Amino acid sequence: MNKNPYSVILTTLVIGLSISTFSFSADKVQIDLPRVEAMPNEPSPYALRNWKKTGRDYIQFILDETKQGEHLPLIQWLNETAGRRMFFLPSYVGLKEPKIEAINAMAMVVSGALLGFDMTDFNDTDFVKLTTDYFYCSSEGMYGNDRGGCGTPEFWYKILPNLLFYQISDLHPQRQDLQTRVLRIADQLSQASISLGGSKNPWTIPEYEHWSFDFVKMESRSDRSWKEPGAAGAFAWMSYMAFITGGDPKHLVTADWAMEYLSRRDISKNPLYEVMLRYAPITAARMNAELGRDYDLHKMLLWCTGVSDTRYGWGVISDERWGEYDCDGLAGSVTDTDGYAFTMNTFQAASTSVPIVRYDPRYARTIAKWMLNLVNASRLFYANGLPGNLQDNKVWCDAYDPNYCVAYEGLRKHALENNAKRPYATGDAMRNGLPNNIGLYGSSHIGYLAALVEQTNVEKILQLDCLATDFYHKQGLSDLSVLQSI
Repeated sequence: MNKNPYSVILTTLVIGLSISTFSFSADKVQIDLPRVEAMPNEPSPYALRNWKKTGRDYIQFILDETKQGEHLPLIQWLNETAGRRMFFLPSYVGLKEPKIEAINAMAMVVSGALLGFDMTDFNDTDFVKLTTDYFYCSSEGMYGNDRGGCGTPEFWYKILPNLLFYQISDLHPQRQDLQTRVLRIADQLSQASISLGGSKNPWTIPEYEHWSFDFVKMESRSDRSWKEPGAAGAFAWMSYMAFITGGDPKHLVTADWAMEYLSRRDISKNPLYEVMLRYAPITAARMNAELGRDYDLHKMLLWCTGVSDTRYGWGVISDERWGEYDCDGLAGSVTDTDGYAFTMNTFQAASTSVPIVRYDPRYARTIAKWMLNLVNASRLFYANGLPGNLQDNKVWCDAYDPNYCVAYEGLRKHALENNAKRPYATGDAMRNGLPNNIGLYGSSHIGYLAALVEQTNVEKILQLDCLATDFYHKQGLSDLSVLQSI
């Protein structure tokens, strides 16, 4: 065995590409990311969970209407007029009021498809079709996260349901109606970018330094104490995916505006907030490779592996041992209880990072190292990853989730009430009077991680699939030449 595990991981990544367009030799010059370099080369204790089984168990568990027991079944239905029913998933186990979050249900549909389920006919139900019920904000031409949220939610809640819908559409290319709506949403992003100051002549970059955006009035919202400029990453990704889908030049212009905004931004002003910025590096890598752009991928990766200057403490856990466990690589807050990682943010970080290697192999080694740490530590989100005294709801999981496939909302460096309990699997629900900190809204993103990871015959060597979450990816030189000629 090679004594440097990352040279082997690099080889597995190269083999995993299987795309001659992006082939490269194993001795390609590699670029490091400092906070990744501070992570251990061999995290300990090490245990590789069977992530695909975890994901498949999750989809089957939460959609099983025959489940019986406390807080079961998990899938819920809201009766609509004319006999129509709308499905939703509780944000947390035990939440019974109809708290409907698109980022939960739609992510579950993406995960199911990534894991090989036919989500158009799962338990005789077309869940792909049912996600169109989340198109609350028809006046905005957008999906909404919840029914009361049109025009008012913060940027990431406003945009993420639409981004998830893009992914559902890509995974179901036979549904032309979905592709039509993708282009309509991209039109809204284009018009919003113009309202934010974007202009082709003279070339002017929009300003994304806002709290949110109202897609009815086509005006920014800055009436809160914080800003979420990382939304530019989502604007760029969604617009470029729409350009790939329909070829409309205005969508490419919108993507260029957002990418240039981030490339010009001072490196000392990290705009990381929740998950939107995480779509910037993969967009930069693709546009650089496919169109010959020169967007600052390295800076965006430094931001996405670093600590935010926009949201205090928001970032990636690095050089941290929580109790007896290496917890490097997880995404969340590095300051809340000295560290508070979240399931959703971590799984999204993995899904947007691994495909970058396909377009810029100089980051293969560092992304592979990050993923080894992230994949290892992510098992601690689950009830069978830690002893019972280091989590909130082990009793419920033991009784009703025998496969331990539903994750906690997050993992703290230590329990709120006992600094000696390190790490501690928990969430925010019980502090707000809810019965359980097992969080479906994060668990539903399991497919984003599970689709990437395969075990090899060498411990601590992962095979990572660079295509699984590379949505709307092109294949072969002919596709590249078409894009380059536009």
